[in-house]
Order: sequence, then C-alpha cells, then structure tokens
Amino acid sequence: MKFAAILSLAAAALFSAPVAAEVAGPSVNWRIATSGKPRSGTTHIEVLKKYVEEQTNGRFSITLGYGTFGEAKEFLDLLKIGVIQGATVQASLSVDRLPLYTALDLPFLPLKNPDTQRRVHEAVHARPDIKAEFAAWNSMPFMSSLLPQYEILGKGNAPKKLADLNGLRLRALGGAGKALAKLGAVPTNLPASETYVAMDRGLITAVAFPYYAHVSFKTYELGSWMTTNLAIGTTAFPVVFGVKAWNDLPPQYRELLLQAREVAYRAHKEVLKKDDLKALATIKGAGAKLIEFGDTDLAEFRAVGGKPVWDEWVKSMKGRNLDGQNLLDFILKLSSEKK
Repeated sequence: MKFAAILSLAAAALFSAPVAAEVAGPSVNWRIATSGKPRSGTTHIEVLKKYVEEQTNGRFSITLGYGTFGEAKEFLDLLKIGVIQGATVQASLSVDRLPLYTALDLPFLPLKNPDTQRRVHEAVHARPDIKAEFAAWNSMPFMSSLLPQYEILGKGNAPKKLADLNGLRLRALGGAGKALAKLGAVPTNLPASETYVAMDRGLITAVAFPYYAHVSFKTYELGSWMTTNLAIGTTAFPVVFGVKAWNDLPPQYRELLLQAREVAYRAHKEVLKKDDLKALATIKGAGAKLIEFGDTDLAEFRAVGGKPVWDEWVKSMKGRNLDGQNLLDFILKLSSEKK
C-alpha cells in the first residue's frame, strides 16, 4: 500500500474520533525515533503525530526520525540520555537490556488476533518487573505495534518440507530465530532496514517478516519463494516514551496522547490487515512460489520449536536471576482467556 493511502486511512480514523476543543498549552517538540521508511507498520506513530498536532494547533509537535536520530540498537541509549523522547524498540535487538521483555518474542505464543495481542502486551507493560526493566533506560512502553505473524521469504531452491530449511541463513529475530535454529537454520539478528542489502549481497538467503514488511523493505524483489502457513510468531515492537519527557509534559498533553493512542490503534489495525493481504498478492504477482507445509511437518516444527524454546528461555532468565516462568505463565493464561 502506498504511504499516501496509509495516511488517508489514518486520517479517516482520526476524523471519525469525537471532535474535541483545541487543547491549550506550551510549545513542546518531541523527537520519536524509528527505522526504515514510512509504511503501514508505522501508521500508529504517524497518527499520534497528526492527532496531537491538530488538537494543539501545532503547539505540541512531534518529529518522526526514520533512521535520522540513530540506529535501532541505539534507541534505548538515546532515550536514557534524553536525546529523543520516544522510539519504536525491538527487545530482540537489545536482549541484555530488556531480557524479560523478550518473552513476547517467543515463537508460537497463542496471540490469535490483534485484540488479544494488545490485551496481553498492555498487561505485560503494566507489570512491575517490566516497568523496572524499561525504567533502567529512562523509558516506558506506551503502546504495542500489533505486528502480524512472520513468514519466510527466500531465494534459491524452494523448500518442499521443513527439513529443507536446514542450513538456511536468514534474518529472524528472537524466538522465531531460535525456533528455526531447531530445524538447522542459521538465524541472525538484523534491523529490518538492513535486510535488503544483506540478502542482495548473499550474506543471508531468506528473511522472516510479516507479508507487508516483505513489500515495505522490498525483500520480495529478491525472493523466489515464500512460506504461507508457518505462523512462527511475531516480535514485540512497542512505542516507548522517555519517562522524564512524559513527566515533564503538562497534564493536558499526557491526556491528549492517551486519546491519540486509541485513534492510533484503530487506524493501525485496519491498515495492517489491509496491507498484509495486499502484500501477499503483490508477492505472488512478482512470481514467488508460495509454500504451504503439511500438517505433519507443522506439528513437528511446533513440537521442537515451541515449548522447548520457551523452556530454554525460562532457564536463561533464571541464569539472570529473573523469574521468566512467572511471566510466561502470565502471558499464556491471559492469551487463553476469552474476552
């Protein structure tokens, strides 16, 4: 989906919200860091920006930095020293800094839809142990990014069965990477913005992304095949604000951001759903062979790449004197509750 179309959908969500009186207050500018370029996966921060600027007549402005404020692995450092006021953060790029939060990156978590994902993520954000982990970096998670399930797009010979992924060098973060390693794949952590070049140069031969991200980052131009039913999991990619920056805002601006969050969630869900379906058609239209694995293969993958990876993660947290089992149980219990 072209970004202009994304903005039009976001604007529709914005103007469907109740019209409020203009919010008065001092002049404030925030800098929110992200990576890549404007796309459906950044709809939420685009809407946050648009909403607060329109409601304050520009007195509260937000500058979005698409790679201009630093690299993704530096965002927590920049938040800590107050150079930026917000960022989109991937814990799997900063495991030593946010170890407990990587629980949300584990493979095959039963986060069956965006509403469940939001409910679980926000409950995790409210836990004291997670708050403390972020607070060490002068930060606080503000909202989830509700990213869809990951599938693998690669070049070369298309796999006919899961065993064919053995030896595959690919970009896959966090738990998805660990699950694929159980099949003999060789995962690496790379910021999304670096994947096209890495794939083009042959440093990797495949990438795990949601459908829309394969199009946004143009990896589909290099691929010849893509899986369609692995549903390995996704990655937590929260919008994070600086604690001091948040506390320094006047109360009416904090309330305005909370209002904007609801508008942003609505627009984000709609855009991601539409864009993921459109991206699948684009990838198919570019000639990629769509791979669907059989039930036996999938059951085997979940058996070796699901709970064993969870157990290893719990053990690694115990080695850090962190109660990962309590957090994992919390996530699984919430995920299974019907709302």
